[in-house]
Amino acid sequence: MFNYMYYVVHYELCAAFFMLILLVVSAMKRNFGDYQSKIYRIYLVVTLVDLFLDVITCYTVHYYKLVPLWLNYILNTIFLTLQLTIPTLFTVYLHVNTSDFRYITKKILWAAFVSPIIGFIMLLTNGWTSLIFYFDENGYQHGTLHWFLYANAIYCAIVAIISMCASSQYMKKKQRYFLITIMVVAMLPTIIQFLLPNYMLSGVGTALSVFMIYMMNENVTGYIDQTTGALNREALVFRMAESRNKRMLEQFFVIALDNFKIINEMYSMDGGNEIMRALVDDLQDYYSESAVFRFGGDIFVVVIEERTEGAKELDRIRKIISKKRYVNDEIVELSACVGLVHSIHHNDKELFHAMEYSISNAKHMGKGQFFELDESGVQDMLKRTAIEQALLSAVEASSFEVHYQPIYDIELGKFRSMEALARLQVDGYGYVSPEEFIPIAESNGTIMAIGLLVLEETCQFIRQYNLKKMGIDYIEVNLSIVQCMQESIYQDIMVVLDRYNIPPSMINLEITESAAAYSDDLLIRNMARISLTDITFSLDDYGSGYSNVNYLVDLPFSIVKIDKYLIWAAMKKVTSRRVLENMIKMFKSIDLKVVAEGIEDMEMLDMVRNLGVDFIQGYFFSKPVSKERIIERLNQDYINKILGENT
Repeated sequence: MFNYMYYVVHYELCAAFFMLILLVVSAMKRNFGDYQSKIYRIYLVVTLVDLFLDVITCYTVHYYKLVPLWLNYILNTIFLTLQLTIPTLFTVYLHVNTSDFRYITKKILWAAFVSPIIGFIMLLTNGWTSLIFYFDENGYQHGTLHWFLYANAIYCAIVAIISMCASSQYMKKKQRYFLITIMVVAMLPTIIQFLLPNYMLSGVGTALSVFMIYMMNENVTGYIDQTTGALNREALVFRMAESRNKRMLEQFFVIALDNFKIINEMYSMDGGNEIMRALVDDLQDYYSESAVFRFGGDIFVVVIEERTEGAKELDRIRKIISKKRYVNDEIVELSACVGLVHSIHHNDKELFHAMEYSISNAKHMGKGQFFELDESGVQDMLKRTAIEQALLSAVEASSFEVHYQPIYDIELGKFRSMEALARLQVDGYGYVSPEEFIPIAESNGTIMAIGLLVLEETCQFIRQYNLKKMGIDYIEVNLSIVQCMQESIYQDIMVVLDRYNIPPSMINLEITESAAAYSDDLLIRNMARISLTDITFSLDDYGSGYSNVNYLVDLPFSIVKIDKYLIWAAMKKVTSRRVLENMIKMFKSIDLKVVAEGIEDMEMLDMVRNLGVDFIQGYFFSKPVSKERIIERLNQDYINKILGENT
């Protein structure tokens, strides 16, 4: 008994004080950032209580004649219950760790608790059965099934090993080796104690395993966003992969804070970070640390099982977001756009795109808006993704397909110019219109590269066929609003023209009415500087937007292109025709050339010719075609044939 007392007091008591210090240090460092920390915390506290209780029961057993028998039974039952619980908690912790930030599956959960439940029942009935321990005239004695305590530890180790093997594909090599080392440190002393009962090492082994887990918690910061305490994108990738592996259906609420830049400006970056941490804490308090991820910047993701009702969760998330928070004793109220994505509609590769797509649509709708990407919207998203990929591929290959549509000069009776029109072929969708891919190119930043590629292809075309000698005075090239607002646009254009030795007068830049509506000082300066080089400007799609004549006064346009819908309306109503007629007279009175777009038949051509337009563009003469085909149509025979067939 002396040896027993010696080992317990000197080893287990030292281990208990070491664990107590570890608990204090962990609390001071707030080392509970990862979502496994709740299990780790319970494991640490239970082990700490178990070690102290081991020392107490050692004394009560040694002096059992001085301690009431019922108290001895209670103390030993509690102590041995903790002995059963510790391996189970250890197994659960290892499973959660190997599963890389996942919920504990029901099978593993049940497997981990089967053995200790049996042991707990045996301890509750031990007063009658004496299967685990009993007291006689010689004091404390092991029962016939006392070995079950050790068997429970071995059983839990086997369950942990199975869990690790099942999840090995999601584990990093260092993580796998570290977990195996923890298991050896935890289980080897228990085996030694079973074989050599006088060497009480199980408490020391458990304390060492807790310390190693503490060190692992230090290492898992690679999965935690250090600014907010939320899990990061890498953790979200692991979660999505295992959800797919386990066929778990989930819904992803994507939260993008509104006007957070203003908050950073008002309260500094530190204040902004404090607000985001407070928001993450509130989300974690309700949804758990395993459900909240920082997607990037001021965007967060909350992952919830699909069986929960989305509308209720949205309402709950909005209440959490709008909760009053304090920075520097000032009240700060947040609002956010929210996107909702369902994993059932996407594979892992699509999920990130889906989340970006949903929150982008929500933000586009306005402040505090909600957008759910349901099954009907998935096809739109997939098409957008395919378009984005096609745009990136075109930029990477430094080539962009360009078609050309001729423009007929009424006075000269021939094709005098043409418009260069970008064309994008997308796998699975064929050609998509510029109305679809230009806004996407503007949003993903490829528009500048694409605009210059189209200009370069046009310059190559002019040089290759010497279009000036073929009667073409200039080619119209579209300029997007993003290009118009770039400081470098003048230099970028001139570099391309110089590379192919193209006279500036051979290029006419088309700016849409929506782009001209900005009338920004930078736009005015850019156009004024470019116009000094003999490059001319056209106002495209006049009548499709605000139709403000100020564009034509403030900006150096030489050509106005009337939108096809105004032409078509004039074919149907007399009043629309009178409006169009007066519009054309106004343009010509300020020395602007007028192009009628969308001309599809001889009747329309006759109408706009009688109204006094200068140029005709539309399917009547030709739809946009490749450069090889447009060259075939730059002859008088082609024009005479078209006019003759429709006379």
